[in-house]
Amino acid sequence: MIELDSAADTARAGDRLARHVAGGDAIALVGDLGAGKTTFVAGLVAALGGGAAASPTFSLVNEYPGGRLVVWHVDLYRLERPAELPELGLDDMIGDPRGIVVIEWADRFDVMPPDHLRIELAHTDAGRTRTLTATGTGPRGQALAGMLTAELLGSS
Repeated sequence: MIELDSAADTARAGDRLARHVAGGDAIALVGDLGAGKTTFVAGLVAALGGGAAASPTFSLVNEYPGGRLVVWHVDLYRLERPAELPELGLDDMIGDPRGIVVIEWADRFDVMPPDHLRIELAHTDAGRTRTLTATGTGPRGQALAGMLTAELLGSS
């Protein structure tokens, strides 16, 4: 578990992950409202050269094609039923070697591939700071979790 003292630290964590992602990677973002999921993605997208990221809460999917990798940023918060998932096109995004897929609220539905990185962001200290926990399922997810954790611990 890594402590993040500010929104800038949360964005910097996304920046650090950008150094290690490769086409086909899948990232699950989990955490309460306001925990920093979109801020993390903004740091990731900016570091990959994709410009400024915004929350896809209403659009459900934002695509950032301008950088080293395409980033598909998906938000499942507003979905109510699994029957709505096919409309998002996740099957086309997940595993696509041209980019990475980052799914906010990934714990709401069973959408992640067997091998993925899970980033959990949580409020601490009355919401003034956050914690980040990176875990992986499968070899690639575990490798990304280890690299991100090492990067963040090394920058303290």
